[in-house]
Amino acid sequence: MKRIHIAITSVAVLGILVLVTVARGIGGGVTAAEDERFRINGTTLTKYLGTDTFVSIPDTVTTIGEEAFSGNETMTGVEIPDSITTISYNAFKNCTALKGVIVPDTVEKIGPGAFEGCTALTSVEIGEGVRSWGTGVFANCDSLAKISVDKDNEYLTYYNGAVYNGNMTMLYQVLPRREGENYAMPETVKEIDTYAFWNLKNTKNVKVSSAVSMIPKQSMSSMGSVENVVLPDSVTTIGEKALANNANLKQAAVPASVTNIDKKAFAGSPNVKIFTSKSSAADTFGSNNNIPVIYKAEYPTDFMDSNVGLEEKPNVGERPTDNTTSTETADEDVTTDNNTQNDSEDDVSQPQQKPSSGFQSTEGYIHPLDVPENDDVIGKTVIVAGKAVLLMDNHKERVYGVPDGVQAEVVTESQAKEQERQEDDSTDASEDKNSISVTYQKEDESIAQRKFYKQKSLTEYEISETIKKIGRLAFAESGLKTVDIPESVTEIEYGAFLSCVDLADVKIPATVSHIGTKAFEGTAWLNNWRNGDGTSDGDFLIVGDGILLAYKGNSAHVEIPDGVKQIGSEVFKGHTEILDVAVPASVTKICAEAFRNCSELTGLTGCEGLKTVIRGAFYGTQLSEENFKK
Repeated sequence: MKRIHIAITSVAVLGILVLVTVARGIGGGVTAAEDERFRINGTTLTKYLGTDTFVSIPDTVTTIGEEAFSGNETMTGVEIPDSITTISYNAFKNCTALKGVIVPDTVEKIGPGAFEGCTALTSVEIGEGVRSWGTGVFANCDSLAKISVDKDNEYLTYYNGAVYNGNMTMLYQVLPRREGENYAMPETVKEIDTYAFWNLKNTKNVKVSSAVSMIPKQSMSSMGSVENVVLPDSVTTIGEKALANNANLKQAAVPASVTNIDKKAFAGSPNVKIFTSKSSAADTFGSNNNIPVIYKAEYPTDFMDSNVGLEEKPNVGERPTDNTTSTETADEDVTTDNNTQNDSEDDVSQPQQKPSSGFQSTEGYIHPLDVPENDDVIGKTVIVAGKAVLLMDNHKERVYGVPDGVQAEVVTESQAKEQERQEDDSTDASEDKNSISVTYQKEDESIAQRKFYKQKSLTEYEISETIKKIGRLAFAESGLKTVDIPESVTEIEYGAFLSCVDLADVKIPATVSHIGTKAFEGTAWLNNWRNGDGTSDGDFLIVGDGILLAYKGNSAHVEIPDGVKQIGSEVFKGHTEILDVAVPASVTKICAEAFRNCSELTGLTGCEGLKTVIRGAFYGTQLSEENFKK
């Protein structure tokens, strides 16, 4: 009897050892069995506290939060489960031992600086689901020469050491260790993202696409190894610090077509010469700013793209142009700009030191203009980076920012939907059938994502009155000409009617309380409204349950009409003329990227009814949604 007892005990001990081994995983990994190593808030992983070399993220997590793994110097590998949909801002920043990452198909959003400073990273595989891409995702990844993007991903393209949006009209980033001395930008590219050429190691010569008309602020700054840049005749404007802080830059070919050059365009590039024609704007600029001007090119004349790997150029065709960033919305994408910092001609900007880079967390950061002042204050002096800076707001003789006392819940889009779901679950079951609901379980209550995607033969479709949700990309790029959305519908998801070029007649009932990013972008209906074809609706397109869907004005001082309940995604995106916005008390929600890249926006007024701000609403402005936090 005693022997039997001992045998059983031995088996039990062995079983415990086996369980411990499984829990820890091969190679010292971490699983959900060791929850104390993971700080999890709801379904968001906010911080990993372990020191293991291989980490398996629990499959209960849907979002890898901001800076969740930031600064980890022991992790060489990470398993991202299929439950993950979002990799947030700076999530793996400065994980200096991380060598490889596989991003599953379920991930839809990768925030700015997500892998910034992962200096050992050499292998990256990205699934088909990503449709939101932040600024500088791989900045300072000194070993990264190439990545792999799933062939079915229509919103992200990789080619020849660089990352682009779906149809390669926007260059997001040239990878730091890209092979080859010459980079000839594909002629499809029309826009260059902030810090696209940051800290390159091999590339010496860059030729910009002839479809590009503007070299934006900071887009070609701190290019590392780059020595020569050739701009095409299509370029007319070179923005602030567009080619700044380039110690190795020897020559920039600036054509006579360029008529506007910011005075700080070449700040911190001490060795550059400008090659241009006599009496051009660039000639005058060089003379006025002590930059040598030459009239005969000194750079290599053969600008064939190195393409060392002989990669075949993707046939992107008419793929969707959106890759938002950020974002159904890019609620993690950050490209904030702060012109009061690093303003010296001698400053060497670094992404991790500037809110403008989008690589540093804005947690706790308050822009000096966001500090409320009395109405009679028209200027003040603050200390920024050890320098005294005088801040003035001369357009209305006021200092703007977030109105004093205004607070709102700052959440991601998914968190906002979950809150709405919980509120809906708590309501009485006998509530009116048109009550707002954002969760749908039955197939006959929703039109599935991509249900009629690219079906050009589909010119008309009657949506059943049982439908409550129109899924992501449900009718995108189809042949629809008209759509009459029934009152049963409460939610229209991301890109539902994206690029339906023949869709000219749209009816949206007041029951619709959510419209995803780019739901109607590229339709004849929206394009006709923007062009003012026979309409007199003013500058604001308001649909559904008080959703401001689009704006076509050009005023510096915007007054949102009373009755608007939501400022929709991307409504004011890129309106650099806007200085301030009056928000009526009826507005309760500001959606993701609503004011993205409104670089001159200094503040809001009103906002008395504001309850929710989706993260990313103010990326690229002088404001931060963090200032609204309760």
